[in-house]
Amino acid sequence: MLEAFRAHIANITKDDGKHKFSLESVLEMGAVSQALSLLHGAIQTQRQIILGGDYDCDGMSGTALVLYFLRHVIKHPKLAYIIPRRNTDSYGMSVELLEEYAQKRRLVRTRYAQGQLAGGEPLDFHNSLFLTIDNGATILDAVCDFLHAHNTPLILSDHHEFLEGRIPACDAFVHPLLSDNHPFHGISGACVGYLLMLAYAKRYHIKMRPQDWTYMQVLAGLSTIGDMMDLSTPYNRHLVQRMDHTLQTSMPANLAQLYQLKSRSYPQKYKLSMLSWDIIAPINAVGRMDGIEGCVHCSVVVDLLSNTEANPHYAHLLLQAHQQRKDLIAQTQESLKAVVCGGVVHAGGAIARGLMGLIANQLLEQHASRMSLCWRYEQESIEASLRSKEIDLIALLGHLQTSGINVMGGGHKRACGMVFESQQDFQDALIYLERHHAF
Repeated sequence: MLEAFRAHIANITKDDGKHKFSLESVLEMGAVSQALSLLHGAIQTQRQIILGGDYDCDGMSGTALVLYFLRHVIKHPKLAYIIPRRNTDSYGMSVELLEEYAQKRRLVRTRYAQGQLAGGEPLDFHNSLFLTIDNGATILDAVCDFLHAHNTPLILSDHHEFLEGRIPACDAFVHPLLSDNHPFHGISGACVGYLLMLAYAKRYHIKMRPQDWTYMQVLAGLSTIGDMMDLSTPYNRHLVQRMDHTLQTSMPANLAQLYQLKSRSYPQKYKLSMLSWDIIAPINAVGRMDGIEGCVHCSVVVDLLSNTEANPHYAHLLLQAHQQRKDLIAQTQESLKAVVCGGVVHAGGAIARGLMGLIANQLLEQHASRMSLCWRYEQESIEASLRSKEIDLIALLGHLQTSGINVMGGGHKRACGMVFESQQDFQDALIYLERHHAF
């Protein structure tokens, strides 16, 4: 896996120096002008801005990036964010999740003291602005209805594939797939948020300190590496090069703290080739373990990354989550038996949701298969995480549905999540995959 990652980042050296990028091109990614106007109206009238993020490195770093911009650059006083718990909530924003906050069963602005969750405030959705980061392409229209009932407009920003070409209901959508007239194809969800904030600063003449946009570049770069975005594309390559330079020359104190704590286990110095293990793995571990008893919430990551100051307690919690993940993976693997059929390898059972993607990756590496699948029971349905080397999983999802299999899902062409309505639907899907392994 390390060699594969090193080969992946080797693309950043392939630079002919001829590429230039204009923030005017950001306006081509959907209804960006409308999104900027809605954001500006909320800032001018000091309405609350609520961010709805995701629980992977891309979603958490993107949420932290936009928080950093609004808090430290714009100095907006009314900010809140919510992120689902991977192991107990559905993916992305749902009416059920929003109602948890609306009915005060969950709080925002919590903190961790001595490893325990403390404090927090109820979230009032009324007369706010809601902005998603790294999710929204598969959101239900009912979420927009819920927010509109509270007089709160909805801006969706995402980079995931749309299902069946359907754009969800919202007041503005920002997405690189909505146009070909820009150089930002293949960017991360956090990078969509990054470009949106830069476009806002440009349109409304916001002066940014060099350390502000440099730090935002670091977070956008982390998300690009963390989500394994294509580094052969010029924009992603340039972004990661700038992040790499910053981390080599003036690493922010919050990230330096992580390195300092990890160096107690083994001596190390920052190298881009090890970034996925030294920084991104602990970040992702929090998201993967969130919702499991005894594990911390994604707010630890977002709060750590949305401020550049060192926070040794939160850095320690990230490393603790990383160790918990490794221990649970080892325990889970002892009970798994991989099955190879055609070009597909699969394994599953009573598995924590947050571990499924990691196990699917390991299955793909360990077996000479074109696609891997890790599954788990969820009452009557079967949840699955799929990985592929060359098969387009989004196209595969469409083929399964066309074949009469009751399945929903979303993600990327090489990494996708699916939910089968029944165990029979799942078995039918395995039969389909075995018969069409050359798909």
